[in-house]
Amino acid sequence: CSGGATLGGVYQKLSDTLDTRQVDNSQYATSLNYGDFSTQVTSTSDGNGGYVLKIQPMGEDIIERPISDPVVSADVGDMNGDGYHEILVFTQSVGSGSYGDVIAYSSNKGLSWSEVSYPELTDKFKQGYMGHDEFLLVENVLVRRFPLYLENDSNANPQGKTRQIQYRMIEGEASRQFVVDAVNEF
Repeated sequence: CSGGATLGGVYQKLSDTLDTRQVDNSQYATSLNYGDFSTQVTSTSDGNGGYVLKIQPMGEDIIERPISDPVVSADVGDMNGDGYHEILVFTQSVGSGSYGDVIAYSSNKGLSWSEVSYPELTDKFKQGYMGHDEFLLVENVLVRRFPLYLENDSNANPQGKTRQIQYRMIEGEASRQFVVDAVNEF
């Protein structure tokens, strides 16, 4: 090391109890930017096996809610082209399946936030599905991708193709929602 620092010296073990207020219990933390918009997304342990998701859009109220699975990534975009932002948080269950889910919020013209409904996989799309989801926001289109399993495949060794589902966001009766726009297998 040429920075002049040293680790030499005498050290002693402290016997005091740990001040847990100083421990960062964040499971996930990131800052997201899209044009002039920015937000902080964090997930912390709730102490009971679950998590607390906090989304802090710059200059706005915190969105906070309990979630059951850890956050693996997050993204921001303008999915409906209205000039306002959507925040997407991607979670993945712990265990061999690694089942993914999407939590999304859409700005109501910069005045408030509403949760966007994300659909469960239909039976048609569940065929060959055993988890291991990946989510991406590509040019403001939500993409879900997962391996397909053949009948005798182990969870760790899929032999089938990959299914990719593209979702677009529409105005629903009660709220905005994601709907399947395209499905590809390769």
